Amino acid sequence: MLIAAEPDTRRHITSLRPLPYEDRGERSEILHVGREDGFDFSCREYTELFAAADATGFQHPQWLRHFFGMLAPHRRAGKVVVTLRRDDGRLVGVLPLILRRKAGVRLLETTDLGVSDYAAVPLERAFRTGIARLPGLKRRIAQALPSHDILRIRPIRAEHLDDWAALLPGIAEPLGFGAPFAALGTDYAEWRRTRPSKSLLGRLSRAEKRIAKLGGGRLVRLSSPADIRAAVAEIQRLRAGRFAGDLIQDDFVRDFYAAVAVEGGCDALAEVFRLDIGGHPAGYVYGLAHRGRFYYLLIGCDYENHGRCSPGLVLYDRIIADWIGRGGDVFDFTIGDEPFKADFGTQSTPMFALVDTPTWRGKLALAAFRAHAQLRSRRSERQPAEDGGPPPGMGGET
Repeated sequence: MLIAAEPDTRRHITSLRPLPYEDRGERSEILHVGREDGFDFSCREYTELFAAADATGFQHPQWLRHFFGMLAPHRRAGKVVVTLRRDDGRLVGVLPLILRRKAGVRLLETTDLGVSDYAAVPLERAFRTGIARLPGLKRRIAQALPSHDILRIRPIRAEHLDDWAALLPGIAEPLGFGAPFAALGTDYAEWRRTRPSKSLLGRLSRAEKRIAKLGGGRLVRLSSPADIRAAVAEIQRLRAGRFAGDLIQDDFVRDFYAAVAVEGGCDALAEVFRLDIGGHPAGYVYGLAHRGRFYYLLIGCDYENHGRCSPGLVLYDRIIADWIGRGGDVFDFTIGDEPFKADFGTQSTPMFALVDTPTWRGKLALAAFRAHAQLRSRRSERQPAEDGGPPPGMGGET
């Protein structure tokens, strides 16, 4: 396979001499590495690539389209997209990135900004299996990147770390927290019997009895745009003052979450649930649903009026029952090691960052950023037992 840099109509990149590489010993191909900062993530070729890739819900076309259309401009983050194409123009990989400044330092990052819990590279599966055998690819991609002081790719699940390391320079570093998830199986009653802790089952039993005395509870999966927007606004209101650095308190972030959930109809990526107790709203959960995996992202509960009914725990339990009933097999609590997650019989995936500092300014700034994050982590208050804020060091401003 031959690797070449591809000039982009929106940004000139000097042509590079291809490096020879024989693909499986059968034929030579050219892999074009290009900058396409105007790339449309709702286009058919990306939709087809994503459908065939081992990426996550945070690389879904709907998520990235709204991320680049709403959040990135609000945070003054420039769109940087590196594409990998075969000689016939077929898209085999995309690196969605952003470039922003913090304290005068140029940060080149993945599409995080505190809202995307998993960084993954959408790659064609056949291409993904061979990227480790392309020694010139990382250098070609590095030459296509904009000038920066810090390259920071995070948070990366363990199974996606090799992909990033094969494509970008840097050192892999553990983030110090994991991403718990519950494998559900196909039978809710069996999962309930074998996986949750006894203490959790006891709390749920007491909560359900209290709910029954109040007139019963009902889990509603919202579908109308008006109901979804109202629910996301309620999540924002109910969380106010509970978590340091809670990004949804920014109205732009609130509107981003709502826009993702409203789009898609029956094929919507995001799902919003409401728990009613005695006919009154008691709590809400926002998450993503992709390939049998539900990614829990946000919860907001009326603990003042319904705290004795443990609405957070009841929401998780009932959503798991609903998800299993619709064929889902994983409830992903996403990043953060809050103790309540372990009670649901979870396993945990370690999380990593890929970091590179090509300039002295970047090296000094990274040390300062880390010191600030450690200080903030020590000062942060303990989170409530049924919900949680951002894990240490993962706020959008770090």
